[in-house]
Amino acid sequence: MTGVRTWFRAAEVAAASVSRPRIDVTDADAEIERLIRGSWSWTAGHRIVCTISAAWLDSRCRRIVDAVAGDRR
Repeated sequence: MTGVRTWFRAAEVAAASVSRPRIDVTDADAEIERLIRGSWSWTAGHRIVCTISAAWLDSRCRRIVDAVAGDRR
């Protein structure tokens, strides 16, 4: 009886995998990325990164680091 159950389970799994709809992974990833980029936390994080980047580009510290790094090249 165990063999019959094993074959039945194998047939059941095979039938389920054939009838399952295919998932377009690329479209699913694009949809998740769109949702994340449209979220409040992404917008806030992006704004913070832009602010820090602008401050760094205009900072005295960056000029000192560039000067020191330039001497070592």
